[in-house]
Amino acid sequence: MRRKAFLGTLMALAAVFAMAPSAGASQLESAAVGVPAGAVGTVAPGSLPAVAGKGEGDVTIQRAFTTWATNVNVRHNNASVTTCGMSPSTANCPNIRGQVNPGTSFEVWCQRTGSQTVGGNPYWVYIITPNFDGWMASYYIDYPDNVLPDTRFC
Repeated sequence: MRRKAFLGTLMALAAVFAMAPSAGASQLESAAVGVPAGAVGTVAPGSLPAVAGKGEGDVTIQRAFTTWATNVNVRHNNASVTTCGMSPSTANCPNIRGQVNPGTSFEVWCQRTGSQTVGGNPYWVYIITPNFDGWMASYYIDYPDNVLPDTRFC
C-alpha cells in the first residue's frame, strides 16, 4: 500500500515535466516483462511518470527491451520523488529498487535527459518489471542509439 501511494505521488509530480506527444501517435509503444510483441499489458493505477497525452490505460506492448550488462541498478529516491524524477542520476536517485540482467525483458515507460551522463549517453529511462520499477541509465539498454525508438519522453 505504501508503494502505491508513493507511486501515485510520483505520477502527480511527473506531470509537471511531461512533454507533448509526437503528432499522429495514438498509443504509447513500449514493452513489458514476459509479454510478447503485440500483446496488451496492464499497469497498476498511479504508478507511472506522466507522459503528455497518455493515460495509464494506454499501455500497448509493442517492444521489449533488455540490458547488455549484469546487475544494472534500477533507482529511486524515497525521500524526494521530484529530485529523482526531474533529473535522474545516481546522486538524485540513491535508493536501489532492484537490478536487471541480460535476458530479462522489461517495459520502458518513458525516457528523459538526466543530470548524469553514463558511458556518453545522457538519457535515463523509467522501467517497469513485475517486481519493481524506477530509473535506469539508458546506456545499459541493449540498443545501439542513445534515444530509444517508440518510447515517449517524460
